[in-house]
Amino acid sequence: MRRFYYTLLYVCILFISAGASATVREDSLNKYDRLDTADLIQASFKYQYGEIPLSNGAVLSVPAGYRFLDAAQGRVLVETLWGNASNPDCLGVLLPVQSGREVSGIVISNDTTGYLSEQEALHINYTLLMHRMNQQLYQENIWRRLHGYSVATEMKWAFLPYYNRQDNTLHLARLLHFSDAPREVVNYEMRILSRKGALCFNAIAPPAQLNHIREVLPMLAKQVHFTAGNAYLDFNPRTDQLAWWTSEILMAGHFSIHNFINYVINTWLFIVVFFILVLFVYIMQFFHRRKDDHHHVFRIDESLN
Repeated sequence: MRRFYYTLLYVCILFISAGASATVREDSLNKYDRLDTADLIQASFKYQYGEIPLSNGAVLSVPAGYRFLDAAQGRVLVETLWGNASNPDCLGVLLPVQSGREVSGIVISNDTTGYLSEQEALHINYTLLMHRMNQQLYQENIWRRLHGYSVATEMKWAFLPYYNRQDNTLHLARLLHFSDAPREVVNYEMRILSRKGALCFNAIAPPAQLNHIREVLPMLAKQVHFTAGNAYLDFNPRTDQLAWWTSEILMAGHFSIHNFINYVINTWLFIVVFFILVLFVYIMQFFHRRKDDHHHVFRIDESLN
């Protein structure tokens, strides 16, 4: 009889345990069922730490308190979840380990438009540069309307852009106002100049966090190094390409013989000058031949004398 009670107690314990396990599994399944698509995508992300090779010899040491998403996952986050236009130059996204209201993420991208010298960086006309950016923003707004996203109605500088000669960084901070947002958004871009172009760090945050971003991005610049032959000082004027986007901007704000030569080479004026030189050489050869023919017309036959 005693064995029967022990057996009955054992079976009851099994049923209770099974029911509890089923309840836990059901609660777990219900928990994931309640997650939306965005949460499921973010839950599938695999983050990296330590030293991350990026592009063109750039290596990022992920600082403490941050984690890194590679290019493929970063584009899903930026384009699919955040609703931005496609960016094939995206190298990844740097995210804080503990999400807060300070900085949602820092997008890292590669710019291969060419080498920008220190003299060019120091003499950029930022008024004209903002005008060019607003023209690009107009084209981007067309894409955003077609895809159902809010459009940026205004863009201006958050503070006067500047170039830091110590770490070869160009700082461009913009204030954007969107049609469905009650307040402006800071779009802070730090460009670490390199031999081929620039490594770009782009942070998005509310204006109240602007001072915080101004501290974070220079700190990140110290976490980047370039392998031998890819640093800013490794530029080779015989083989490397010069930045094409600064020619018109530099001409509007600062004139020098060097900038004028770059402007001529990088625009259609070079083609015109080339054809003028070719035409000049052809005309000179034409008149030279006519001069030679003129001497041969009055040739004297000495056999008649």
